[in-house]
Amino acid sequence: MLRVSRRVFLKLAGGVAVTTALPAPALAGILDQLLRSAPKLRPALTPNDEFYVTSYRSPPDIRIDQWSMTIKGLVEKPFTLAYPQLTARQTVSEIVTLECVGNGVAADAISTAQWEGIPLKTLLEEAGAPSQGVDVVFRAADGYSDSIPLARVMQGDVLVAHRMNGVVLPREHGYPARIIAPGIYGMKNVQWLTEIEVVGQDYKGYYQQKGWSDVAIVKTSSHIDLPGHGGVIKGHDALVQGYAFAGTRGIKQVEVSVDGGERWHDATLEPELSPYAWRFWQYRWELPPPGRYTVSVRATDGTGRLQITEEQAAFPDGAVGLHEITVTVQA
Repeated sequence: MLRVSRRVFLKLAGGVAVTTALPAPALAGILDQLLRSAPKLRPALTPNDEFYVTSYRSPPDIRIDQWSMTIKGLVEKPFTLAYPQLTARQTVSEIVTLECVGNGVAADAISTAQWEGIPLKTLLEEAGAPSQGVDVVFRAADGYSDSIPLARVMQGDVLVAHRMNGVVLPREHGYPARIIAPGIYGMKNVQWLTEIEVVGQDYKGYYQQKGWSDVAIVKTSSHIDLPGHGGVIKGHDALVQGYAFAGTRGIKQVEVSVDGGERWHDATLEPELSPYAWRFWQYRWELPPPGRYTVSVRATDGTGRLQITEEQAAFPDGAVGLHEITVTVQA
């Protein structure tokens, strides 16, 4: 679905107004209707068939009786696991939100699932990975590869996952095994995993070679789910709802503005799903007199840092900017 920021939106309205007899507010109202989005309250855990999908190529065809995953490189005891050996190991479960690095402000390439698998730290310790390694490289059955620092892996929360939301990992989401690295953009959460290698240098994956971020740390963002852009609201008050996400940093505060950013009001945060997941919020808005209003949201992460409000495109390290919608209040 096409979505534009309020700044771009106003530029469109103003530019068209120059060439027509309609004033900019009237054109903005028309554009509201053209770009109207239905309110959608998303569930805490995204159903597997609704989880966003992006990949380097189409999902590869894998014969599970021929599949294996190898741990190698700067390790003392390389080893290989077949699928039954992988799934027989003791697992842990993490609720983790994944976001595509190319996701725009208020776009939909972000989802959350409960993942089950084996901590990669456990596998590397079993293989005897040295502390002087630099990166851990992940290679996939479709030819894709990427990496994250060994030091990040040894924090213990990076998984080799083989189950998603209580079922075997679906083919379109990396079957039979994939990486789940909390707080790191999706391109480094490699799917259809076949090989894990500890290397002594910085490894540039497919997207890094094209100029995308190598660090790929998720940026703080916030989103309005309800009401939808261009919607009409009636009554005494209205509930504004949405989510905020800051990777592994967590969300400390969410604020809502109903006057285009002039004043900000604290929203109520719902309980945290996990340290690695989006956090839902809501704000009870006492409705003003009839008219057209801009509603904005901003989030502060767990370190006390406010999200970047100046708009920036996704390339090379993730989009930033405020999510803003316009709504019409009627008597």
